[in-house]
Amino acid sequence: MYSERVIERHLKAVTKTLKVKLKRTPIGKAEDWTAHLTSLLKDGKLKRPLKAEERAHIQNERLISKLDFRYWSERYGTLALDGSVGLGIGRFHPWESQELTLALIARIEDENFTAFEEGSPCDGICIVQHKSRQLGATALSRQLMMHRATLWEYTRAMAASVDEPKVHDQLYSRDKVCYDNLPWFLRPRLQFDVKDKHLAFDAIHSSIMYQQSNQESGLGQGSQFDIAHLTEVASWQNPAVIRYDFIPTIPQSPFAFCILESTANGRGNWWHTFTEEVRRKEHRRWHYCFWPWYVNAKKYRAKPPADWHPSELTLLHAKKVHETSHEWVGRDVLLPKEQLYWYESERASAKRLGELNLFLTNYATTPEESFQHSTLSAFSTELLEEFRLQTQAGQSHEFHAEAS
Repeated sequence: MYSERVIERHLKAVTKTLKVKLKRTPIGKAEDWTAHLTSLLKDGKLKRPLKAEERAHIQNERLISKLDFRYWSERYGTLALDGSVGLGIGRFHPWESQELTLALIARIEDENFTAFEEGSPCDGICIVQHKSRQLGATALSRQLMMHRATLWEYTRAMAASVDEPKVHDQLYSRDKVCYDNLPWFLRPRLQFDVKDKHLAFDAIHSSIMYQQSNQESGLGQGSQFDIAHLTEVASWQNPAVIRYDFIPTIPQSPFAFCILESTANGRGNWWHTFTEEVRRKEHRRWHYCFWPWYVNAKKYRAKPPADWHPSELTLLHAKKVHETSHEWVGRDVLLPKEQLYWYESERASAKRLGELNLFLTNYATTPEESFQHSTLSAFSTELLEEFRLQTQAGQSHEFHAEAS
């Protein structure tokens, strides 16, 4: 659960049905409880029977964690840390980019349960996540999936990427880090674990299936998935399997959840066409989200020399960010010197290598900028970028024909 209204509605229902009093344990105290309960184990078994207070805490954490993703992720969700944050593993603390998607998820869920309560059809939470490089989309999606798969009974989950190495690195390995670091009272027993293929949990009868875009069998054909995540979608060689094989497997339910995420990979392909259609609201059940390169202020930055001043082109870029940022991040962004210097220096390197189109794809300010030509054009990437930076959003005008 992601919407505050939906979470509280379900918590009240659980409290009334089970006649229990639930309370939100502060993060520090939850960590102390986890350490204490872990100390009671020896060779995987309890050294003594649990006391009433210990059993009450476990029940409390299981129930609230199940119904509140953010509660669970801040106390129990583990992932490999991004290099800009630190080394090793740690708890999930959302970046601004991830907060944008979580807010969208909450809004869609709220709309779904409103429709559900009225007896109307529900489309579920279906999101197209168009993004710049390395901003946490896959990390967020894996946390969302592990929350559902390890706490919700009979959950059918599917995760897919381009090929076997991507499935292993981006999906299966991340899930195993999360699973292996759950406290014993929130970690369901594994029924079976087939590397890069399948995870299944015994007592709760939930499972995660891992698939590749290039596999011979259809993507999810003959199955139905309550929650799904497809990554690197723009690089799939046969994206038709998404539309014709996979999308029909997503049920119409307020509990259905699916994220398709990718950076751009050229123009005129399926990802370009589909994301722009979703952006224009031409697909009923799908919702659009775009992450520009600058959204996480601490991710891409560098210390400029004392005498550095941004170039005219960099200032045009900063102006474009300020003009467009409110649409994508909900606020007007004035890039600080550290981000401007990072952008200017990295752009200059890409230009020297003849890879400016790849740089703009990976570190886009707007969706339009991300969709670069992957082949030579009659106009240089630099010229097209300069024109794009100097354009302004059009304004509608109303014309009235004069009576004759």
